[in-house]
Amino acid sequence: MVDAWADVETAIQAAIQQRKQRLERLTSASALVLLAGALWLMWPSLNAAMRGESGLLKGLGFPLVIIVWGLIIQDLTVDQPRARTRVGSAASVVWPILLMTGSQSLDTSNTSMVAGSLILVMVGLACLNASKAILQGGLDVLRWRAIMTGLGTIVAFSIFAGAPPESMTYEWLAAIGTLGFSSVLTAYIWFVGDDQRTARRAFSRRLDALEVRLLELKAQGAAVDQASSLIMTAKEEGHVDPSHGMNLLDEAEDDIERSLSLSGDVEAIREDARAAMD
Repeated sequence: MVDAWADVETAIQAAIQQRKQRLERLTSASALVLLAGALWLMWPSLNAAMRGESGLLKGLGFPLVIIVWGLIIQDLTVDQPRARTRVGSAASVVWPILLMTGSQSLDTSNTSMVAGSLILVMVGLACLNASKAILQGGLDVLRWRAIMTGLGTIVAFSIFAGAPPESMTYEWLAAIGTLGFSSVLTAYIWFVGDDQRTARRAFSRRLDALEVRLLELKAQGAAVDQASSLIMTAKEEGHVDPSHGMNLLDEAEDDIERSLSLSGDVEAIREDARAAMD
């Protein structure tokens, strides 16, 4: 029976390893395709540079972006916190840039340019959804996502300021809308986007009340050292994880009640002893 279970476990591990190898081959092939596409895209600039013409740096912008993404894409199949964080951070930075690039290329007189702009916008929105799905959780994660989105917004503004479209055109309106949307979303994530905001407020109110009670008990000479330690730990960790902080406060309250009960029992025993001696 044990051998049978061992065989099943071995088969499961072999299947998992085989799937990982397939994913690694797929990501490697995708990275090579992206790098080849970047090389094809930058070839005119490289060819012109080899002939002694200028404009090399100007023509390397998008190919370099593709190369960077080709390096990041290998983290997409790695189910590890650091890899997921890198992917989410990259998506948070990239999506405002893609939306800005698509907005500035929105030439309604050219169908192919419109199609390219729409593709860039869709990819940018996909990156936005990816960053939202990956970078979620505690307050520190949301603040990091807001910082990365703000960084992407700054880069998008630099692109807009470097080559501003003609005022009140479709390109100009789309670019302004992109900047406004990314700026508002950055502020929303930083100030309002916390889905545990209510829980954090409840934790803060309860923490303040317990700290006041703890000071009063210490002034009365009560032995509440363990509860004080729990409250200090909750104060350090509870704002990041309110549920964990609430559990620590529950333990602190229980410890306070036990200490007070024990103190009352000791006092009652003393009174009984004094009465017996009298």
